[in-house]
Amino acid sequence: HADLHVAEKLHVPVGTEILRISRICTADGTPAIYCEDVLEKRLLNGSYETKELEEPIFYFLKKYCGVTAYMDLTQLHAVLAKKEVAAALQIPEGTPLLNMEEVDYDIEGNIVFYSRQFFKGGMFEQTSILWIRFLNRPC
Repeated sequence: HADLHVAEKLHVPVGTEILRISRICTADGTPAIYCEDVLEKRLLNGSYETKELEEPIFYFLKKYCGVTAYMDLTQLHAVLAKKEVAAALQIPEGTPLLNMEEVDYDIEGNIVFYSRQFFKGGMFEQTSILWIRFLNRPC
């Protein structure tokens, strides 16, 4: 069920039934990214097999929810690894990580899912075009 954080991201009441998919992405067998995708259970059209959750979330959404993620809004944060994420990435608790939180929308602007990813340092390089908003600071 959606806790306060997930409920705020999905714009649903606390306690709404959700499906949470957790996965580890590896680089040459070494855990590099911990990812959680969360969607409302009401989006599901029928049953699915657990093995189908191994595919990228976008395939699952199209096949079992009949929706397509069109765009996302992503926030980047530096965080310290909490117990569950540290264990998944095989790193000490408190290790600095890059955290990306994204909310994906369909073409009509409806929220499709919420995702958070934790990236282990030194494992990847990313190039992005970003829009940066300075909070309470003049540019």
